[in-house]
Amino acid sequence: MYAIVDIETTGGLAADNGITEIAIILHNGKEIEGKFHTLINPVVEIPPFVQNLTGITNAMVSGAPKFKYVADNIYNLLHNRIFVAHNVSFDYNFIKFHLGLAGYQLNTPTICTIKSAKKIFPGHQKYSLGNICRALQIQLEDRHRATGDAIATTKLFELLLAHDYNDEI
Repeated sequence: MYAIVDIETTGGLAADNGITEIAIILHNGKEIEGKFHTLINPVVEIPPFVQNLTGITNAMVSGAPKFKYVADNIYNLLHNRIFVAHNVSFDYNFIKFHLGLAGYQLNTPTICTIKSAKKIFPGHQKYSLGNICRALQIQLEDRHRATGDAIATTKLFELLLAHDYNDEI
């Protein structure tokens, strides 16, 4: 029912940048049903700032598959599920753009855990993944890596579902 997604990229605009890593956690609303993770060769250089932030280097992705070779699998994991991410518009638009280049049309409903957290857990000063996880005592390991962030987003999403007394989600 849900696909909880996190990506790492070479920059902020999908048309000018590539995806370097993707993690997808399949969730039925009660528990995790499956996981997918891969590094991706973005076919462009990873800027030093991004390498420092994520720890993903050009050498790490040089032997990874290009997006077009994993697009079919990614599309099949996402297209019949609700796409969930922290700042969903970034991840969804990036993936939708790159799937489009590979010949796939992604049109799924989305849930943003930032917007949901603001409604279900109001009053926090900041809702970045690191800040909201700290505030809600969610363990966040391997920050700025797709799997670590996707696992933390999954824990946050489960907490949001458990406290969604007004059907915000």
